[in-house]
Amino acid sequence: MKILMLTKSLFLEYFRNKISFFFNILFPLVLFILFSLVFFSEDTANFAYFSNIELDIFGKSYNDEEKLLSDRGKYDAVAVIKDNEVIVYKNSNSAMVYVWIDTLVNKVKSFGLKNVVNIKETKLDYIIFSQRENIYIGTFALSIMSIGMFSVVNLFDRYKRVGTLKRLKLLPMSSLSFVFSFSISQFFISFISLVIIRLIGAFLFSISLKVNVFYFSIALVSSVIGMLGIGTLISVLFKKSAANVSQFLYIVFIFFSGIYFPLEFLPKFLKNLSFFIPVKYIVDIFKFSMGMQVIYISKFFIYSFILIVFGLFLLLIGGKILFETEKVGG
Repeated sequence: MKILMLTKSLFLEYFRNKISFFFNILFPLVLFILFSLVFFSEDTANFAYFSNIELDIFGKSYNDEEKLLSDRGKYDAVAVIKDNEVIVYKNSNSAMVYVWIDTLVNKVKSFGLKNVVNIKETKLDYIIFSQRENIYIGTFALSIMSIGMFSVVNLFDRYKRVGTLKRLKLLPMSSLSFVFSFSISQFFISFISLVIIRLIGAFLFSISLKVNVFYFSIALVSSVIGMLGIGTLISVLFKKSAANVSQFLYIVFIFFSGIYFPLEFLPKFLKNLSFFIPVKYIVDIFKFSMGMQVIYISKFFIYSFILIVFGLFLLLIGGKILFETEKVGG
């Protein structure tokens, strides 16, 4: 009952804090709308192909068939042209894809391959996201990062300044109970934030991505726990400057984790840096939960497991250090 009451109090207190509410919920929504409107351009279909003869076909030409097949998730459709056979792998059933296939076949036949009688169209089990859809999913990750990381930093910083933690020590409550109650409240807040983002995406931008509820739930739980753990780590390592450090990391994460800008645009050394940024993996698992195979299912579970394990470890150990230190100091 005490945990339930504390969870409710922390949940309601979050929405009373205007600064936290704006920067952790409203600000990601504002960025989502702005980026979607300013940087959105009408999507054009992307195609690629491998051919053992020289063909003037619209799309990116590959010299390596295996490389093409490994990159096929980046395109609306790819084609392998050899041995009088055209094999097409599709990510989309749009009219442009079928026009490209017809053009491709006619072009192949015009080069003398008259016996092209078999067109194998293989539908892949994942999709390509539009520019706006990528921004939409990036906003999911940004919102959870804001709620998780900033909430921990702001809560412990604010509670120390106003003496709330010192008063909490008078209650028959352990640091574990406090951390558990706080974490549960952040799960509810994160869920509400994601629902709002989804509603805005649906009604304002007509985004209707299908969500695998099972994978999405795992992505939500693991990412919230992971970001709560990172926020706790920042609070432990940078007690007096945790807020400034978290703001700096916030900017780094936006630009170097694929939230709004594709990592392919980055120079190689910055792209390598992104592998050390946990938010990158949060973006990946959310994309996977919505059908885009940026990672394999094994990596989805590995990333989620690591976020949960290290997040729980940092959250429990760091929360105990922060809570108990304040009690001793009182």
